[in-house]
This record gives sequence, C-alpha cells and structure tokens, in this order.
Amino acid sequence: QVVASSAPATIMDPGLKAINPFLQRAAEMENVDKKVAYYCRLYAVQEGLKLDARSAAVNAALGDAMEKLECAKPSLTLDAEQDELHCEAFAMKIFSKADEADRAGARGLNTAKSFYAASIFFEMLRQFDDLERDIEEKQRYAAWRAGVLTKAARSGTAPPPPPGEDDVDVDRREDEASTTTSVVDERASAPSAPPSAPPAHFQPSPQPPPPHTSAQFTSGAPPGVAHVHAKVTKSPVTLAHRENVVAGKAPPGISPLKVDIGSIADAQRHAKNAVSALGFDDVNTAIDALRRALDILEKHK
Repeated sequence: QVVASSAPATIMDPGLKAINPFLQRAAEMENVDKKVAYYCRLYAVQEGLKLDARSAAVNAALGDAMEKLECAKPSLTLDAEQDELHCEAFAMKIFSKADEADRAGARGLNTAKSFYAASIFFEMLRQFDDLERDIEEKQRYAAWRAGVLTKAARSGTAPPPPPGEDDVDVDRREDEASTTTSVVDERASAPSAPPSAPPAHFQPSPQPPPPHTSAQFTSGAPPGVAHVHAKVTKSPVTLAHRENVVAGKAPPGISPLKVDIGSIADAQRHAKNAVSALGFDDVNTAIDALRRALDILEKHK
C-alpha cells in the first residue's frame, strides 16, 4: 500500500514544501515503479524551477533530483505518450484502492494517506498535458477526502461517509476543504521509508463520486545545474489529422457515425487506459475504462 508520511509536521521552507511531496513519492516508488519515480522527480524539478526565489535548501534538493534523473535515464525506455498512460493507470490504482477502503468503512489515517498519495500522482500527470476532466475531478476529490479523514483522525471524531453520486453539497465540501487540505500537506512533509508495492488485486469502485475542492501546490535552474525542459514532449497529433479521420468516407452501404472529435478522443483515451490497466493485471479497471469508452460511443449511435 502506498501511503504518505505520518511524521510530525515541521515548519518547512515554502519552496521545499512545494516540491517535497513529489520528491517523497519518487523516493517511495524507487523500488516499486522506477518510471513513476522518474516522472514524480521530474515534475518536482519542473515545479521547483518555476519558483521566483529559491533557498539554498531548494537548490540543493533540485540539484540532487536532477542528478538522480540523469542516473535513471539509461535504465528507462522513455516514451511520453506511453508513459503518461502508465503513470495514469498507476495513479488510478492507488485512488481506487483508497476509495474502495473508504466505502468499505476503513476511514482511518492509512486510507487518508492513500488518498493523499493518489492526489500527488494525479497532480504529477500535469507535466504531460492538462488533466482530462475526469482525472482532475479524481485528483480534487482525493485531496479533499484525505483532508476530511485526516481531520477526523486527529480530532478523534468519526469521519462522515463518502458521498454518493446523488449526495453532492458543493458549498459544504469547499468550506471543509479550506480547513483540511493543509492538514494533509503537513503530514506528508517529511520523508518516509519506501512502502511495499501496491497489491495486484486492486479493485476500482464503481464511478468515483465527483469532487469539489482542490489541493493547491505552489510553483531558472540552480547554480551549476543544467536546464530541465518545462514540459514532457509528445509526438504531435494535429487537429487536421483527427478531422480527416472523422471525415473519412465510410465503406459502401454503411452510414458514417456523427461523432464529434472530442468524443472520439475521450473514447480513445479510455480504451488506452484499459490496455494500460491490463499491463498491471487489473481487469476490473480495464473493464471500467472500456465501459466508459462504450458509453461515449453509444450516445452517437
């Protein structure tokens, strides 16, 4: 199980606090999934380089992270498009495990830490591209739910059950999040020992509930350190190419489907997520992803 650190909160350099959650996840993943570790560390460096003012501690952390990135490269086969799917599938597994535990009644600190870790893994995906709507919703929900469970554990009160799909109170959740997200930030600020690998039998919860809060992470290279690119580069897929595919002639006797480009892109992404999940032997997540793709296409029959 992947969890965030439960060490006592300490006052931390603001710049270090901004990148430390990603560096921690990278350290935890070193012996679990080297590719996820690499991209967590890369995102930490990218975010660190955006800081207007960096302390000596931040520069030292960035320099160390960059050295580790260079050392890791020779042993990895990096492909931005495939790696995005790989990292997204991993984040989904951690989120699904936490959500399943939460809905089964396990609402202690371990579940809170798993939700928090999932929110960091989702946040890290921003280096590839803007988050898709459903991924961003899961990221926001994971951060909010981690705060709720952590606050309850620290106060010794029973946490409220997770909301159902029809139990949505936007204003209440946003008010709660403003006082709980910082609690999780504090608990995840110190290094922790690498956890064991996530179980292969993770089960996804049917349709994770919609979120309504977000975890905020604050965002020139350190002296003597080479520049790191600001965004992972994908091989280009032009809009014109997609339009040509959509507008292509249907076989004789078959009427072309009237599917908009955005829906096709969403269906393709869910299908790719299914393939990626099967790489982890996670059949349930694959089925869920395929159903989402089919649901999109069914609307355009």
